[in-house]
Amino acid sequence: MKTTTKLLTAAMIILMLITNTVLAKGTKSNPGDFTINGIIVKTNKKLDSKCKIELFNENQLVDSSIIKMNKPFELKLKKDVWYTLRVTKEGFLPLMISFNTETYNEEVLNNEFHFETELIELAEAKFLNPDLIDFPVGIVALNKDTKKFEARETYTNNYTMGLFQTPQLPADIVKEYVSKSKLTSGMC
Repeated sequence: MKTTTKLLTAAMIILMLITNTVLAKGTKSNPGDFTINGIIVKTNKKLDSKCKIELFNENQLVDSSIIKMNKPFELKLKKDVWYTLRVTKEGFLPLMISFNTETYNEEVLNNEFHFETELIELAEAKFLNPDLIDFPVGIVALNKDTKKFEARETYTNNYTMGLFQTPQLPADIVKEYVSKSKLTSGMC
């Protein structure tokens, strides 16, 4: 039960990454760049605080750096390009997020995406659906209605439900987790 609780806590933080952390500044920004501001949360104080972030475009490495967990990092992306951000640390599942910076010639009110997330330990990953752990946890793109870059809620909800629907996690726990996540996170 302790592992299930830890796993659900980690999953809630991942879902927050996708559905709750877009911060609007209320001013028009230059649509020429897209900015990612993130924090990888370190939950175990005994672990080394470094992890690796890699930015890919069409499976080609664009940027790579070692960052300290619990410290903010920032990446600048070009407009009208698909990127994948991968976060890795020994003993943890890689975490991936896809970013579509296409503006469709729309006015953009905010071209920033802020998130905070936590990595899932490999020991806890045995409770997850192995068919889904290699997919991005979320897709961020321009919402034409709000004119802000936001996570795609439908993708995130489907991914989260599928990720946790395993024989090791009863359906009622999965349903409760997803229900709580929707209540505590903003709708994108």
